[in-house]
Amino acid sequence: MIDPELQRLAGEVRGLLVEGLEALAGCGVETAPLRQAVQDLEGPFLLVVAGEFNSGKSSLLNALLGRELLREGVTPTTDRIQWIAYGEEPGSRVLEPGLVVLHLPHPLLRDVHLVDTPGTNAVLEHHQVLTERFLPRADLILFTTSADRPFTASERDFLELIKGWGKKVVLVVNKLDLLESDEAKEVVSYVREQASRTLGLEPPVFGVSARQARAGAGGGVPELEAYIERVLREEAARIKLGSPLGVLERLLERGEEQLAGELERLAADLDTCTRLEALLERHRRRVREEFRGQVAQVSTVIGGVRRRAERWLDETLRLGRILDLINASKIQKSFEAEVVGEAHRELERQIQESLAWMARAERDLLASALDLLSTRGAARSYEDEGPALSEQVTRALEAYDPEAEARDLQGLLSRALQHTALAELGAVGLGAGLALALHGLAADVTGVTAGLVAAVLGLSILPRRKRAAQRRVEEGLDRLERELSEGLEATLEGELERSAERFRALFRDRCEELNERSAELQALRERLQELRRSAGALREELAS
Repeated sequence: MIDPELQRLAGEVRGLLVEGLEALAGCGVETAPLRQAVQDLEGPFLLVVAGEFNSGKSSLLNALLGRELLREGVTPTTDRIQWIAYGEEPGSRVLEPGLVVLHLPHPLLRDVHLVDTPGTNAVLEHHQVLTERFLPRADLILFTTSADRPFTASERDFLELIKGWGKKVVLVVNKLDLLESDEAKEVVSYVREQASRTLGLEPPVFGVSARQARAGAGGGVPELEAYIERVLREEAARIKLGSPLGVLERLLERGEEQLAGELERLAADLDTCTRLEALLERHRRRVREEFRGQVAQVSTVIGGVRRRAERWLDETLRLGRILDLINASKIQKSFEAEVVGEAHRELERQIQESLAWMARAERDLLASALDLLSTRGAARSYEDEGPALSEQVTRALEAYDPEAEARDLQGLLSRALQHTALAELGAVGLGAGLALALHGLAADVTGVTAGLVAAVLGLSILPRRKRAAQRRVEEGLDRLERELSEGLEATLEGELERSAERFRALFRDRCEELNERSAELQALRERLQELRRSAGALREELAS
């Protein structure tokens, strides 16, 4: 009758193994051992005999089976894996290179298949086959050590490997007949103590003499046989279900380690993305701060016009020049010559320098980004497709044309001024537009002074006309300075936005890809951790 509890546990185990296979598919971990474990759920109980060469593995199996089936010797005699299964007639066949199947009509083999392995420190290529193919498949491991050299360093390492796969292990100390009784007890005690320390739990330990057993003297082998029979009778089903869970836990752990390494690499690349963004923000702050100096140069030019205007007004608007003031055309020419002068050209030159400075700023940003990438790595995509970020920045830097950018900036400035009194700048060109603006100021001042002929009749009018003219000059120059400054500031902000967009476009897709990949891997890692906890809990339930 099928045990309902075992049936439930079997369903949970199988479901968990399938989930594990699905989760591990995205980790780059070899899942062949787990796929084999799923298949072995329906197979016979598998008892693997392992140990160093000359530890008595073959002699122990011969003693358990009651016949000289396997070769023995002081040199490595088992140069291949030998799978021993039940068969009505004795026989053998080579299943594949390095693997031989032996058939024997022994009643023990109806319930369990035995695997004899090469010495773990003798034939390295077979050791690899054992660890990669048969250790994960084992349901129970008989680990054999020799009484004359018990628990060597390599045996400890191999037990660590067994522990990693979560396998149930039984230690057998063979060749006890080589020692006196007290020595034999000490050796068995020593092996038990060392194995417990290595495995983190106290495993069953049997001291035997396979040679005495074959001579009919028992040699501790009957006790080992009784233990194996009890395990097969009482625990085999639960051990069989728990065995693939150990494989699952081991592979999930590998997957977590693999993901942790990849997440660490992604974190380094994402840190580069963060640093690039921080570099851009520092660049924007620095450019805004330093651009104040460019705007100040424009203000300096207008300040010169302002000072000349003050002197001109003081010298011109006085009674001694009343006849000149009646001639508006002459007054305007005087104003343009002595006050305006080359101001429009100076302003144009300074503005063009400001635009060129803006254009060079983006090139400086690209150069700084290249320096950053050269010290922090290329930040390739996680699939290593496409150029590295450093290559993309290099190409952008080589293709960058500051002169063309300065021309674009002049268009930005014209658009920034199109709703101001300086809208003509965009229509007739910067220098000509500034000349028109200053010419208009001259005409405005001339309009104030044109009626000064009335001053002949009323001398009190002259001071008021002078103050009005000063006010017109101040207002006109304030408006010109404000509109130019605001236009340049708007042009700067527009350029900073354009520059930021171009700069981010170099790494946006790559960094978004890295962020998405990091989120995927983190979610997968959490899923592996959850599956690992579930597998551990289920294995504990099976062992209880």
